[in-house]
Amino acid sequence: MKNKIIIILFLCMVFFAGAEGKDLNIKENFKNTYEKIKAKSPFKKKEVQPKPKMVETYEEWENEAQNIPLEDREIKEEKQKIDTKKYHVPPLKYTFQAYNYPQGKREYNLENIKKDLFYMPYLTVDKECKYAAYPNYYYSPDTNQISSSFFVEELDTSKNKIKRILEYKHQQKERIPVLESGTKEVYPNSFHGLVLVDWSSDSKKLLIKEKIGSTLNGIYKTNLYIHFVEDDIENSYSIKLGDFDLAIKHYFLDWKNKQISKYRYDIEPLGFSADNDNMIIAICYVYDNNNKKIYLGTWGYDFSKRETSLISKTGYVPNLSVNGLFLKHSYN
Repeated sequence: MKNKIIIILFLCMVFFAGAEGKDLNIKENFKNTYEKIKAKSPFKKKEVQPKPKMVETYEEWENEAQNIPLEDREIKEEKQKIDTKKYHVPPLKYTFQAYNYPQGKREYNLENIKKDLFYMPYLTVDKECKYAAYPNYYYSPDTNQISSSFFVEELDTSKNKIKRILEYKHQQKERIPVLESGTKEVYPNSFHGLVLVDWSSDSKKLLIKEKIGSTLNGIYKTNLYIHFVEDDIENSYSIKLGDFDLAIKHYFLDWKNKQISKYRYDIEPLGFSADNDNMIIAICYVYDNNNKKIYLGTWGYDFSKRETSLISKTGYVPNLSVNGLFLKHSYN
């Protein structure tokens, strides 16, 4: 009996020893397989980046807190790369085109402003391409309000004329607008848009119109401004042509016994006279009950003399100078 027990114990030891060896082999094979899968897996454990060292002294903080000037900052623009092996992309061609043509009809496309909340149109430059003029438009969704500001800035004349425009960055410096409309007031559904009409032929003056109205019901008033560009651009200034508007109203009151201010009345500026660089030309009209324009004459205003003149009652428009330029690109 004793011998049988010894034999059974011996057999059990042999069995468990073999099982343990197999178990060790299975574990080893599993470990090797796991390491191979782990090495090929795209879900690798993210390496933990060391935290930046915190400043410990006031001098270190002062050094870290120094502001980088705007002109030294790099503005990164994401450009979608096109596979030139798969697609043929012809080179862009740039040409300068007249801005104020047809005269007085240039407007800005604001169809996406409610989505983007901001819109900056193309630059309009003088004939010498020394200055750029452009507005910025802003949309406030909470009040459904559109406002604008207008800028006149010097271009980098060390570059060629095309690069002066293409490489101009509005955000590169702190820009001070020469005119603002609606930016400092909150009025639901209001529209205040500044639009360049044209540059003068001597590149020293700009005619700017301010369109005031409603984002729901359209424009009901237009104000006119002349901006004078000085050699030192910081000394440049603007004047509002309020006398022009009053003179037209007084004419109809005195000679026609009509108060056109009681009607929906507007002025459409066309540009600068080709014969007098200090005179602007505009068309005056009112709207009837069917929202149709009624012509009230072609008018001129010499802002150097503050004189208003009725040029035509039949629709005649004198010669106008066309001076401002903008850069247009095409693939043709």
